Amino acid sequence: MNKKRIFCHLLAIIMALAFCISAFAAEQTGAQLNYVTDAAGLLSESENDRLEETAELVSNKYGVGVYIVTVEDFHDFNPDGVYKATYTIYHDYTMGEGPNRDGIMLLLSMDDRDWAMFCYGSRCEYAFNSYGQEKLEKVFLDNFGEDDWYGGFNDYVKECGVYLGMAAKGKPVRANPVYACLIAAVLALLVATVIVSVIWNKMQSVSIKTTANAYVSGVLQLTGQTDTFTHKTTSSRKIERSSSSDSSSRSESGGGGSGRSGKF
Repeated sequence: MNKKRIFCHLLAIIMALAFCISAFAAEQTGAQLNYVTDAAGLLSESENDRLEETAELVSNKYGVGVYIVTVEDFHDFNPDGVYKATYTIYHDYTMGEGPNRDGIMLLLSMDDRDWAMFCYGSRCEYAFNSYGQEKLEKVFLDNFGEDDWYGGFNDYVKECGVYLGMAAKGKPVRANPVYACLIAAVLALLVATVIVSVIWNKMQSVSIKTTANAYVSGVLQLTGQTDTFTHKTTSSRKIERSSSSDSSSRSESGGGGSGRSGKF
């Protein structure tokens, strides 16, 4: 009887510890938003559900959260820029997977067609370095430029799965050094060609003088010098202001991670 009672007490203690550990883990890693949060209402219910399911599968498989958030105006979260608003949302809502809260978030702000992408955690930044982030944006920005919201988000989630899969195999997306070397070699060759051409043209213009008469002072004498003002010509050019809706992007850092932002 005593042994049975002791066993019951031990089992209760173990279960209590397990509950505490799981509760602590949930507190540390439990995101307060779904993988897809469409506050701007860009998606139908079925589109939202399909994206949520795909993003959840990718996130659980690789331990890096893949998130989509749409809002009307990013200024409601951080007035200092869309990128800062993105990492503010990420941290305020404890997004991310695992103890280090690894994750990547794509934010669309519809008021002035701003977007930003935020990558957080060592596993995420290993899969999505600055080169990878720049390549990734090309997958969805063309869709957003045509107001194809579901198509752009779907391409984004699937491409994140491709990047994370390559990183899991130890082969993350990186710039090919061979191309970089070829570009450097071509640029060096072009510069060398221009320099040689300039030197050659200068040498071609040099001719041998048999006498020094042309250099003797006083050979050319002007009998009169007159300057007459006839007219003045002016020209002007209109400076066009670039449209705020033009697609553009730039690399960003801050919030403990890195990313990109721009217009779509």
